[in-house]
Amino acid sequence: MIAGLLLIGSLTLASCAPKYTAATAKPVSDLSCTEIQDELTKLAAIRADAESKKGVSKENVLWALFFWPGAVVNEMDNRDVIAKVDARTEELVKAQSAKQCTTTQTAAPATAPAATGK
Repeated sequence: MIAGLLLIGSLTLASCAPKYTAATAKPVSDLSCTEIQDELTKLAAIRADAESKKGVSKENVLWALFFWPGAVVNEMDNRDVIAKVDARTEELVKAQSAKQCTTTQTAAPATAPAATGK
């Protein structure tokens, strides 16, 4: 019974941090203005998802209860996703400006909080 619960819990928690890799993304120079805007919208959603799962989230609490190193790994994964999304967003915003695209609403990265030394 306990082994079954641990297995279910592990499978549920296995994909807490959103996944994002810029390696498979189309080169910025090849994107049209519409594609840039679409990707900025998608990146904003991925970033919001990662932000919602940082800190004291239900995922990290469950990780801490069942397997405490999982909470640390999940937090690191979320930070990594946010950093990658912010870097790609910055590239897209520069390309958008260089191509003189009209912007309806640019999904610029939020400023990262200052390091607290934790």
